[in-house]
Amino acid sequence: MAEDALKQVRSRRARSDLFWSVVEHARTWLGDDGPIRRVIEVGAGRLDGQILRRIAVAYNVSRGVTKGENGADIHADGLARLINEASPWPSTLVERAHRCLELAASAQAAGHTKKVQASALTKFSWFAEPGQWTVYDRFVSRSMDVVDQRTESRVVSFYEALERRGFPALAAEIQDRLDEWSVLPLFGTRVLDKLMMLSGARRSEVAWAENSVAAARSFLEVLPAEWSRPIEQIAGYVEASVQVGGFLRR
Repeated sequence: MAEDALKQVRSRRARSDLFWSVVEHARTWLGDDGPIRRVIEVGAGRLDGQILRRIAVAYNVSRGVTKGENGADIHADGLARLINEASPWPSTLVERAHRCLELAASAQAAGHTKKVQASALTKFSWFAEPGQWTVYDRFVSRSMDVVDQRTESRVVSFYEALERRGFPALAAEIQDRLDEWSVLPLFGTRVLDKLMMLSGARRSEVAWAENSVAAARSFLEVLPAEWSRPIEQIAGYVEASVQVGGFLRR
């Protein structure tokens, strides 16, 4: 890492949302994302009903996945099979968005989900294959100025906006910085996800954004110094060396 960049960051009193996005990604990676991804990796990249339900609970979409009976979560199992069969995933954001929508429609038709769970499928897709993909929800949609459309159209418009604004290149730039730090296997795409969530929330639900930053700050404060310091350093390095204003257009 560039020492001058780190010195510049240490001298600042206020941290930007980009800094807190890196910290929040580290927090959720250690809490849910990392352990879940590890189970999937050990399973040769395949989901099963149990891990799918675990993702659904962690991401607050479990109620959209039809519950099983008598201890058998058959609909989570069925949805996991649909997702596994979707591999390999398309390489572009928009093509992959269409794949997620197709799976959401198929899952609803099979009774695996209640209604078409488009946002949930983007989340399951990330866990199945996280490279160069990010998830969809209402906050990130607002950050890209995508509003007032049917859910399916809004999902596609969101990923189209990401491509127009250079999401893949910017995520790769952040990934280059993260790859210089070998402590945690973080993703540039998820840093941008956290950043878009904060940006979208600040437009309409400021308290949510402030609570998210507070959670990230508290996470650093409760860690031992030898653990929190390297996370602060990589977050500061990304903050000091990557420009995101053009992407957010704020």
